[in-house]
Amino acid sequence: MENRRRRGAFVAVVIVGVLATAGIAFAAASSTFTFNFAPNTVPKKTFEKGGLRSDLLTSYTNPGNSNPGGAVDRTQLFLDKYWKINPNAAAKCSAGQLANQTMKGAMAACKRAKVGFGTATATANGAFQINGCVLLFNGKLQNNKPTLLVFTRVQASNPSAITCDSPSTNTQGNATILLKGVLNGATAPYGKVLDVNHITQAATFPLEDFDTKIKKDKYFSARCKAKSKKWKSKTKWTYNDGTTLTDSGTQKCKVKH
Repeated sequence: MENRRRRGAFVAVVIVGVLATAGIAFAAASSTFTFNFAPNTVPKKTFEKGGLRSDLLTSYTNPGNSNPGGAVDRTQLFLDKYWKINPNAAAKCSAGQLANQTMKGAMAACKRAKVGFGTATATANGAFQINGCVLLFNGKLQNNKPTLLVFTRVQASNPSAITCDSPSTNTQGNATILLKGVLNGATAPYGKVLDVNHITQAATFPLEDFDTKIKKDKYFSARCKAKSKKWKSKTKWTYNDGTTLTDSGTQKCKVKH
C-alpha cells in the first residue's frame, strides 16, 4: 500500500511538471507570415519585374527586450528560387545616410535607392502600440553580398499617431529604427534568404508587425518555371531566448504566353 501511495505521488508530480512545461510553451511568442507576388502571370524562361508583399506578424505574452521570449531578435525571409533580386537596378545607400533621419531626411539622402515601403508596429512592453512607417532602401554590398536597409520611423509615445503619406516631405515621428538585411544563398526550393539579425540592438521595443512591399523597376522579378506552378517562401524567427519558429506558404503562378 505504501509503495502504491509513493507511485501515485510520483505520477502526480510528473503530471504537474508536464502541465507546467506546457504552460511555458503556450506562453511563448508566436509569429505568422503571409506573402504575395504580383503579377502572378509571368514568363517561364525569362524574369518579369513585379512586387513582393510580405507581412510578418508576432504576438507576445510577456513583451520586452529583457524578457526571455519577449522580443524577436532575428528574422530570415526565404525567397523562392525563381525570384530574383537585382541590386544593380537601384542606387545604393549607406546606413550612415539614414541614421536618425526623418522620412523626409531619408528620402533626401537616398531617394534613388528606395525599393519599397510599408508600415510597422511595435509594443511598448505591452503598455501601448507604437505605429511606424517603413522605407526600404538598396544598401551597399557587405562581403560582396547585397543588403536591404529597413528604415522605420515611429511615434514612440502614447497616443502613437503617424501617417505614412508623402515621405519626401513627411517629418512625423520621434524615433528611427534602422535594420540591415543581408541577402545570402539558400538551398532549394529557395534561392536566397534575407537575413535581418540583431534586431533588439536597434529596436528599443519588441517589433510586432512588418507589412511591406518590395517593388522598383527590375529590382525584384520572377518567372513561373516550377512544375507545380507554385512559388514557395517562408520566414524563420529567432526570439531573444534562442527559441525559433518557422512559417511557410505557397502561391500559385501562371505561365505568360
